Amino acid sequence: MRVVVVANDTRGGVQPYIALGTGLRAAGHDVRVVAPANFASLAFSGLRGNAREDARRVRSTAQHGQIAGMRAVAGAMTTRLETWTRETLEASEGADLLTGGVGGMIVGLSVADKLGVPFVPTHLQPVDAPTGEYPGVLLAGMPAWLGPPGRRLSHTLTALALWTPFKRPMMSVRSSVLQLSGPPAAAKGQPVLYGFSPRVVQVPIRPGVERHVTGYWFADPSGWTPPPALETFLAREGPVVSIGFGSMSGEDLEKFTVKVLSAVRAAGVRAVLLSGWGALATIPASEDVLVTEAVPHDWLFPLVSAAVHHGGAGTTGAALRAGIPAIVVPFGADQPFWGARVAALGLGPAPIPRRHLSSERLAAALGRTLADAAMRSRAADFGVGIRAEDGVAAAVRHFDRIGRRGGTSPR
Repeated sequence: MRVVVVANDTRGGVQPYIALGTGLRAAGHDVRVVAPANFASLAFSGLRGNAREDARRVRSTAQHGQIAGMRAVAGAMTTRLETWTRETLEASEGADLLTGGVGGMIVGLSVADKLGVPFVPTHLQPVDAPTGEYPGVLLAGMPAWLGPPGRRLSHTLTALALWTPFKRPMMSVRSSVLQLSGPPAAAKGQPVLYGFSPRVVQVPIRPGVERHVTGYWFADPSGWTPPPALETFLAREGPVVSIGFGSMSGEDLEKFTVKVLSAVRAAGVRAVLLSGWGALATIPASEDVLVTEAVPHDWLFPLVSAAVHHGGAGTTGAALRAGIPAIVVPFGADQPFWGARVAALGLGPAPIPRRHLSSERLAAALGRTLADAAMRSRAADFGVGIRAEDGVAAAVRHFDRIGRRGGTSPR
């Protein structure tokens, strides 16, 4: 079966799909992963544009609210949607099936319609699965007093926020590039796969709707070789925490970085600062702080006592797998949701939204987390459970079944 995985996102939203594609390929399927061109070292086919620059513009707008953030995402993508659609159509020639999450569906659904093949939704968040058990991923702050009806409403509002900004440009491209009319239909009747652990979120099971939570889609260990300075820093006695915010960016980097450094020193810990895509300013290293742009989470997290991160789906999963507590500082989008899940599971303190972050709050959270032996024990045990899962293998089994059901076979 020839499968095209469309992953139009930042690094944290691309890597799980690379892992999924690698697993499908190892199982004998012909796989192509389509992702932004600046991930050329990861993807098998690149889309024009730079996800890092798009993210930088979007994050600035997203600070004004979730809806503003989604509109900014739509605006950034609309300018390239025609080009991406043409490139994805070319990359998908001969495909039996397309798959991807929200970012991939914006382009991939219409391409699948054009080719007359199914599109299997594969999500990193519990979207399109309304329930009264937990809120929608974009409305983690839904007031608790609203109860199950309010949480169900939050899923409806999340779906509107996710899809409404893209509806008009998607329909325009369907007509102008693909000569299609009507709404996308390629995903109708298809199973939906979720690339996170059922230990973290269990999506609702409904008659006639096929949903499967497979476990996280982790890549094989990176085999990354650390620089000697990092190894030496980690080998010294005393607790070390990882602090990084991935693809997030923001204004007042120096001020934000000063808050983080002050918290580290007030808590009496050492820190590896991951400057990432611009949430933290680059500063000189010191006795208690080592600064680098990025370190693979699968290598770093098992070696630190706790992780301070933004709450992206992939980073949250990596910290859970490592068996360490997490202090989540959400910037927006789905990050408050994952921060709330970490806290609800007793694997970290209550999240501290970026706009409310102070050196005092972060220092207090670091102190409480590192002193809480019960939390550290829960996190370690939870990590054992996550590591026992094989989300990629579970997802591959579902794709094999889909291929058999559709009359195709690995080739």
